[in-house]
Amino acid sequence: MRLAEMATFLKVDHNMTLFDKLQDIYKTYGYHICNNSYYICHDQKVISKMFERIRNFNGPNSYPKSVCNGKFTISDVRDLTTGYDSSQPDKKAILPVSASSQMITFSFSNGCVLTLRTSGTEPKIKYYSEMCAKPEQHDWSALEAELAELVEGVIQEMMEPEKNNLIPRAD
Repeated sequence: MRLAEMATFLKVDHNMTLFDKLQDIYKTYGYHICNNSYYICHDQKVISKMFERIRNFNGPNSYPKSVCNGKFTISDVRDLTTGYDSSQPDKKAILPVSASSQMITFSFSNGCVLTLRTSGTEPKIKYYSEMCAKPEQHDWSALEAELAELVEGVIQEMMEPEKNNLIPRAD
């Protein structure tokens, strides 16, 4: 169904606009927001050191447990560079593993999922975050602020852009 057909169907059969339908979907399934960007780093040694620090955050083979002084708790970690996945009974990743690229995904207790990974074609360290709120959470601004705070915590505490001379994306 094309967009114009869908808009007509919603208007004629349900007296709804596309925006109304989107709000209806949010009420049923919850708001979905994301916060994605990258930093540039031309020094592969710095990148490797940064990811190794994350993998040994609180001692050997221990990932961070939270960010923002414990405000956002990490419930699971999937590291597709090493093959580790704390959400699996055997702690082994079921997704494909690649030791030649860096990729760690953190699942937070508030429903946020954030992935740090290197680009395969550019000198970038990318981050992708998304949060699917519960249907009863209607304050979009509060959810965006919460996700922004969590992302900033990950950037500052794990990536350490100033210490590692990372260059933020130019807006």
